[in-house]
Amino acid sequence: MAHLKTAAMSPYTYRPGNTILHRLPGSIKLLGLLLISVAAFFSLPGILVSAIIVLVGAYSAGIRPWELLRGCRSLLLMAIFVILFRSIRFTPLALNLPGFGEGLLFGLGILLAFSAGALLFSVTTMTELKDSLDVIERKVKRTGPCRLSLGISLMLGFLPRFFEVWEAANLACQARAGKNGIPRIILLIPLVTERMIEMAAETADALESRGVSLS
Repeated sequence: MAHLKTAAMSPYTYRPGNTILHRLPGSIKLLGLLLISVAAFFSLPGILVSAIIVLVGAYSAGIRPWELLRGCRSLLLMAIFVILFRSIRFTPLALNLPGFGEGLLFGLGILLAFSAGALLFSVTTMTELKDSLDVIERKVKRTGPCRLSLGISLMLGFLPRFFEVWEAANLACQARAGKNGIPRIILLIPLVTERMIEMAAETADALESRGVSLS
């Protein structure tokens, strides 16, 4: 259980295991993420069904569901802002109940899609995702290098790395008694952006040294 506690410290981190979800092909898990994310923004029944799937998937993988929401504070603030904004009719000034319902569905959809993504990365390695994308692209293209799958896998791979960098920068700021809330976010954004750009350059150099053309 120690490795699960360690992995839970950072969002979108892979958790080794041998559960049913771990053994499912990466292509099926990617398709599941796509369907859940789309369904979560369509209707209340779509949200409920998607939430049940995510909850069952989390428990089957030995993950506490609330751990999937770790790192979503910024998204939560955005969702709350959207709900409040949609709940007010400005001309004339009044409460907009239909807008509140639409904003609530949107906010729940965002958090549910975030949780589904966290579940995917918890049970799927980047190598597995890239291999699955390679297979899909080969079936579609039949010839030529799998450049699209490489690009998508690199993009997906930067999601957990972003959270790792953000968590490290946040802990460093916290250790120096930095302010919480908006001031800390304003401070962290340029630091994390700079580090992500450096990591992107390092990844590009590593790929080119292995003969992968990026031009």
